[in-house]
Amino acid sequence: MEKWIANHVAEAYRAPAQGNWQGRQTAPGQGAQYWYQHVVLKPWSDAPVTGDVALIGYACEEGVRRNQGRVGAAEGPRALRERMGRLAWHHGEIVITDYGDVVCTNQEMEAAQEQLALMVAGTITANQLPVVLGGGHDLAYGHYCGVRMAQPGKKIGIINFDAHFDLRPVIDVPNSGTPFYQILEEDFVDYLVLGIQQSANTKELFTLAEAYGVEFMLAQHCRTYQLPTIIQSLQRLLDRNDAIYLSIDLDGFSSAYAPGVSAPSPLGYSPAFVMAVLDYLMASGKVVSVDIAELNPRLDIDGHTARLGAGLVDYIIEGWKRAARMQVQG
Repeated sequence: MEKWIANHVAEAYRAPAQGNWQGRQTAPGQGAQYWYQHVVLKPWSDAPVTGDVALIGYACEEGVRRNQGRVGAAEGPRALRERMGRLAWHHGEIVITDYGDVVCTNQEMEAAQEQLALMVAGTITANQLPVVLGGGHDLAYGHYCGVRMAQPGKKIGIINFDAHFDLRPVIDVPNSGTPFYQILEEDFVDYLVLGIQQSANTKELFTLAEAYGVEFMLAQHCRTYQLPTIIQSLQRLLDRNDAIYLSIDLDGFSSAYAPGVSAPSPLGYSPAFVMAVLDYLMASGKVVSVDIAELNPRLDIDGHTARLGAGLVDYIIEGWKRAARMQVQG
């Protein structure tokens, strides 16, 4: 992680595009009514870093390809922006800045992760909430490295909504199934996964999870009526850590809600469950960075998964706004 000290990885970056932000036209007297009318576009090379919430695309699917998954996730950030742009705006004076995309050229996933780490670290240091739009879940390694760079000396916990541990040992090269193994090999960190599906994880992965002290909840236990038990685990993790990195892999949802992922399953959790957990996590005021991973627009049906991802971003920002207001008042 310490080797990532450059300011910019030029070949792994693409500036934000206005064409990704379109929506319904409004009468001049109504003012700005939709997301696309509020989001500020700012190339990463422009100084200073400004605003309250930072959108960073991770337009990379190399980790999915290496993991023998179905490609298409590189188009995820574009699809998420297009859906977010059409959402009605209810965030008041919050400034949301789109800093563009991390990109993967010549299959150099590691350069993309490095650029992501730099952007995440820079935005957290500027007191922004980074929201990373994926892209394959290999983004998690670069994302965590950025959080660690910006939070020296602090205890960081990871909460991952996911059907998979993504704890596979690295063989030859990392991929979308190895990021949390890489993190735990390099750093001592609390890691909690909500939504694990037994059929999607080998015995070896459960053994690794136990060896690394990973906490998890099986998908069949991730139901709203079981929230009191889950909240106990969440609170223990919150109490032990100064900051939380939150990751949401869309393949953890039931395919009824999220068909547009590389590995869909009908046995996942519901949006209602995730939103209830998000209410609790965001109210803690400890969430410092978030990502939405594994959207594959090529496999989506009528944009359902992109709409879900966009709605989650909107909901997370609303929760972050409430927590920030409570901190000011308290």
